[in-house]
Amino acid sequence: REHGPGMETLLRELSRPRPPPQLGPLLCNLSQLPEGRRELLDRSRCSVQRLLPFTQYKDSVAHRRGIVGALRNCCFEYGE
Repeated sequence: REHGPGMETLLRELSRPRPPPQLGPLLCNLSQLPEGRRELLDRSRCSVQRLLPFTQYKDSVAHRRGIVGALRNCCFEYGE
């Protein structure tokens, strides 16, 4: 696995007026990995709070499905 721009950069894209359409599905895919879930659940980033408004995003079904999928995947992360 190569290191890319990082989760913070991807989450920052959500604050744009029109986020890229592939962002929701990408976050869903990344959240399938334990590292991706840990990044999304990092309390210092407030990632979940930033994702929640997109569960009702009317401009894109792909965003909604991707974000809901990412949040669902985060439910499978457990503390040690």
